[in-house]
Amino acid sequence: MKFSYLFLTATFLVFVTLGLYVKTNYDILENEIISVEITVNNEVNPKTLPIVYLTKGTDEKIDFKSPFWFHKTKDSTYLAELDTKSKIRHIRLYFDATSKNIQIYEVKIFSINESKTINLNKVNRAENVSFKKMGAKYITDIQGRHAFIEFPKSYIYLSDFKNTYQLILPLLIVLILIILVIKTLKPIEIRPLSIPNITISLLVLTEFLPAPIYNVALILMAALNLRNISWAAIKNQKINLIVIGFFLIYLLNNLLVSEESFKEMSTIERFLPFVVLGIVLPAIANRKVLYLFPISAFVIGFGLLITSIFDVYMHQNFVFLSFDLFAKYMHPVYFSYLLFFSICFIDLNYQGKRKYILEFILFMFLIFCGSKMVFLFSLIAVFLNMLKNKKTVLLILPLVLIVVLFSPLKQRFSEITNIEDLTVLNEKRIQNPYDARVNGLTLRLMLWRETLATMNGLDYILGKGTTGQTNKLLEKRLNDLGLINHLSFNPHNQYVDTFWRTGILGLLLLILISTYSLVIGLNRKDKLLVQFSLFMLAVMCSESIFGRVNGVYFFTTAILILMNTNNLNEDSHIRDKRDTK
Repeated sequence: MKFSYLFLTATFLVFVTLGLYVKTNYDILENEIISVEITVNNEVNPKTLPIVYLTKGTDEKIDFKSPFWFHKTKDSTYLAELDTKSKIRHIRLYFDATSKNIQIYEVKIFSINESKTINLNKVNRAENVSFKKMGAKYITDIQGRHAFIEFPKSYIYLSDFKNTYQLILPLLIVLILIILVIKTLKPIEIRPLSIPNITISLLVLTEFLPAPIYNVALILMAALNLRNISWAAIKNQKINLIVIGFFLIYLLNNLLVSEESFKEMSTIERFLPFVVLGIVLPAIANRKVLYLFPISAFVIGFGLLITSIFDVYMHQNFVFLSFDLFAKYMHPVYFSYLLFFSICFIDLNYQGKRKYILEFILFMFLIFCGSKMVFLFSLIAVFLNMLKNKKTVLLILPLVLIVVLFSPLKQRFSEITNIEDLTVLNEKRIQNPYDARVNGLTLRLMLWRETLATMNGLDYILGKGTTGQTNKLLEKRLNDLGLINHLSFNPHNQYVDTFWRTGILGLLLLILISTYSLVIGLNRKDKLLVQFSLFMLAVMCSESIFGRVNGVYFFTTAILILMNTNNLNEDSHIRDKRDTK
């Protein structure tokens, strides 16, 4: 591909990505917001009116220390004057008091010379709030205290677009990196060009995209490959039976142990890929499609980087390059799983400078995601290769420098190294829900403890159940402990989570998935399978990896393709022989 054509194509994609992001996430105003107005029913109790909280200036979080209150201006109209010297970026209406049937007709924001009506049907997030449309108005049902709504977009102003070189320069660097990756990645032919290979490829490429897309990809793969399903292929690898059995344990538990039984099947719906992939993939698995995981990682990673650079420019705050502010549409830890696999794949299938260029960029994405465990495991995987090739130090040293300079990641590591924070574990009730001692480590320890504390007697054999009723048991204990900001959290440990829900049998099958794959990988001398199996064993200690459907899709797809294929050299043509000299 000619450089000029490649440059123009990459430039077009960068600006399309940026344009779509700005259009869907920001409102551009000429002047700064000075007030918010709501129109409600005449009978409303003033005490039930919401409080206004803002994200301002360079801040990335809502300032809860500076609330603003509404005062009456007309019979049914209330105004909150936002007296602040900083630019208003985001607005939240917080309902401190419990009240039902507050009729909100209209919400407006005002600047000096313009006003804008907020579409209540498109509020960005809502908790304990429901909207019912009645004619031209909305009935807002507040179902509990601490309910809130957030305006659907953040606000930027024409005055923000000064010093545009601060935006153009980093975007130009990203553009160069994109071109470098495209030129460095070697094309791969997934042959034959058949329905099985096409459908698997689509599934792999979409597993970290929004839910409707990967669900459609799974349905297409299953429907178009019904004729290829083979019982002989399924039983040929015991891992297929183990994965299917793991799903059946959850299904039987949901039907026979959980009180809600057929009434609540959300967990079973999330776990359906286990049985679908366990039945369909064995007969059509093709190891070459694993190459598409790094492709997916680069496409998503650059998209997130471009949009985060714009956020940094607008807010003048580098924290927008870290963790959930970087990942945006997905959980950063789950994206880190894809990055780890991609780094391992590149490390095993590329040599020389090509490998170091690709790995460096993937590590850069990983640093921005901020997952401590995944970052360390990825470093270990690359470091082991350094024992054979001293040139790997050229990759390690720049990464160490970035980590030292990138304060958000340093802060995440420092949170788990302060021994004094462990004192929070002795608290019978945590008085301050924002207690600084509640960090990634101490929160997990408390979640595990409180989860297991709900179990007794037959629960150790059968589990507490897989439905939402089980979640409420943990929620109650967390509320009693004072962790009111974490009531919706799962145990953050797949071993604890599975044991809690399905008992000892489910736990044994869960452990068997990774350990059996590890044994087979060692017997085959399949480095990628060994690395991925060890990785699964480790990350399940700190996350409920199947708590999100992305985790179910990714781990099941990767492990089943690896286990049902045995040709370790089928990707060897992507190596550059010149790099091995």
